[in-house]
Amino acid sequence: MKILIATDGMNIGGAETHVFTLINELRKKGADVTLISQDGVYSEILKKSGIKHVSAPLNKRDPISIQRSKKILAREMKRADIVHSHTRFTSHLAKSIRGNSHYPKIVTTAHLNFPLFPFGAFAYWGDGTLAVSEDIRKYLEINYAIKKEDVILTKNAIDLNVYQKASGTAKLIIHTSRIDAGRSKTAFLLVSAAKELLRAHSEWRILIVGSGNHFDRLSKAVLKTNEYLGFEGVTLNGPSSDIPGILTYGGIFVGVSRSALEGMAAGLPTIVCGDEGYGGIVNNENFSLLSHTNFCARGLDGPNETALLRDLNILISDSTLRSKLGAFVREKIESLYPAEALARDAISCYVRIYAPPSVCLMGFFGYDNLGDEETLRCAIKALNNVGINDISLLCASKNKSYTGIDPKRIYDRMNLREITLAIEHSDIFILCGGNLMQNETSLRSLLYYEHTIELARRRGKRIYMLSSGFGETRGTLARALVKRGVAHCDFCGCRTSSDLATAIEYNENSRIMPDLCFLLNNENRKAGKSGSFVWIISKKQYVSLDEINEISKKRSLTPIAVNLFKRDDMSAAERIKENGIAVITPRSYDELHDVLSSADFTISERLHGAIFSVISHTPAYISAESGKNQALIYEISKRARQRDIIFPYSKNRVLEKKEIGVRDSDFNYVINSLRLDIFHSLKEIF
Repeated sequence: MKILIATDGMNIGGAETHVFTLINELRKKGADVTLISQDGVYSEILKKSGIKHVSAPLNKRDPISIQRSKKILAREMKRADIVHSHTRFTSHLAKSIRGNSHYPKIVTTAHLNFPLFPFGAFAYWGDGTLAVSEDIRKYLEINYAIKKEDVILTKNAIDLNVYQKASGTAKLIIHTSRIDAGRSKTAFLLVSAAKELLRAHSEWRILIVGSGNHFDRLSKAVLKTNEYLGFEGVTLNGPSSDIPGILTYGGIFVGVSRSALEGMAAGLPTIVCGDEGYGGIVNNENFSLLSHTNFCARGLDGPNETALLRDLNILISDSTLRSKLGAFVREKIESLYPAEALARDAISCYVRIYAPPSVCLMGFFGYDNLGDEETLRCAIKALNNVGINDISLLCASKNKSYTGIDPKRIYDRMNLREITLAIEHSDIFILCGGNLMQNETSLRSLLYYEHTIELARRRGKRIYMLSSGFGETRGTLARALVKRGVAHCDFCGCRTSSDLATAIEYNENSRIMPDLCFLLNNENRKAGKSGSFVWIISKKQYVSLDEINEISKKRSLTPIAVNLFKRDDMSAAERIKENGIAVITPRSYDELHDVLSSADFTISERLHGAIFSVISHTPAYISAESGKNQALIYEISKRARQRDIIFPYSKNRVLEKKEIGVRDSDFNYVINSLRLDIFHSLKEIF
């Protein structure tokens, strides 16, 4: 599953640490995660660990930044299965991008009870909603009419492996928080209380870690307090990504929310004190009550210096109590707030709302070309294997039937209205197989495929090319059409290295994806030989009857001609029959496999004839007059471990018996290599 995590920024903060932990845990569970946010300390750490980060000015609200963010977010949303937003702004932006088009479902995590006025009433909480505490879940139910059962309760879970237990002997009070409006009251209370507290306990010190729009004002307050004390009793640090390391030097922690959880994870006795309320010293009596508000003390009495001084004096004066409470809170975090639960809760929300995308397939289908028909069957099976069963097909014949496709979902590829309907009813538009983007056959064909890509693009569909080839393009117009069509694709899977060289010039999201027919049943050759070789014909007749007869005579083998493209190659088949050579027209690869697997070798004038031969473990000679055949020879030969299994055709090569000595293991090695590239591409996009 491809998860796009969206948040404003990734500098130091409770929500940011939550996102950081969630991403790491999702990756452990095998999710493909991309983060989109403004750059920050945590995003840099994630990038170094291999997580993809897309930079966007999501922390800014000016019109230019919003439009830029919208463009970047829209591009990334098209590649995702789920968008998981962690701010009201990113949720609203994702919803505006999605509109009525087929972008992915949106999950929103509610981290705070935001005021309803002036903008809170317009908040969007997604197709699925997570709340980090019970009181936030209740807030959503009351103010947004979201049913209790529609909100999954999660926690600000902690990776305890990151937090080493503090020594318990340090005489340092630590507070970590953003020093912003609405979040800085505790910091100012500590600075004020230090005058009395540190006069009475001069061996203790206070460390405040964080930054924000109240930082300068707090710096001035710290300076005055230290002047009053006559020593540096309070140290004001900037932000840090190494909170776990800092906490190991602590003796007491003061703070709220995730910061309080981190203090407890380090085994520090903790006082819950924040702008929204005062919870006091965390102990067995109040742990459950405080956890109800995610240790924010919402609904309790407001923070005040008198209560803070009282509780700090209690802890400072009793080292045994500090040790006991430190062990208690760490044990609670270990049992109730495991980091793994964060990913588990998120995934349960994803699964609840996720529906596999619907797909519209288009290619050279319905023309009785066995190569293209088997490509289609392989594509359907591959999609089914990744959980996609809602498939529409643009086909030349609506009377065709394919396992895995509802006959009502087969549309006429030559009817503009039906093309539009097929695209409308899908999330992903796929051009599959063949040399579709070329004007070698006609400019009309290229215009047709480019136009369907444009229809899909204008309707906001994801556009993929699977196992695509690029034939010859002649002229400026043809090259411009190919460039535009490929550039509009969200993914371009290229059949050979030659095709990749064409695509990568126009679209960086291109990679090797060999012909899907390499997914057909791969079996060892039959033990006995039939005393025959197979000639796969085409209307162009690159191989002459005289050559076939000479090969047959000199190698004492009977030729069997095969017509893969019933319509186009019929006249050639009739001429071959008249010359006394048997011609078969298989309806499926399974029928052809029995003939191929018992033959000594194949001479193929068609690309898929050589592919079918390789899958049947029969060496193939393929005419090299065609550019796509040359590309196939190169692609297979470069993967061969010891001996080639496919050769450019010439009569002399066949008479020299170039194929002698090829073993089943040689075929298996090449086929497995090709399949691995196909599976990697499928995993990347599905």
